[in-house]
Amino acid sequence: MTLSRDDVDHIATLARIGLTDAEKDRLLGELEAILGHIARLQQVDTSALAETAQVGDLVNVMRADEPDAPIGASAALRNAPASDGNYFVVGAIQGTDLDA
Repeated sequence: MTLSRDDVDHIATLARIGLTDAEKDRLLGELEAILGHIARLQQVDTSALAETAQVGDLVNVMRADEPDAPIGASAALRNAPASDGNYFVVGAIQGTDLDA
């Protein structure tokens, strides 16, 4: 696939990065090389390979689920921006003075 200078400008705009003309020229070549490698990978016949979601042997490491004492309302509300007794106070979805 061949990229143009306009394509590099568009990609830079999407990424919200400013590039000099020299950087655009360098990235044009690098992006074309990357797309060339991807094109080669797409030519590989993988029909005989099983689909995998994970290539490594990852396992979930879980801690034991042991009950613990509750922290209590005062500890839970300690850093809350607003509370009313044992409850968090939050603004309405439509917006109130609490949202300011």
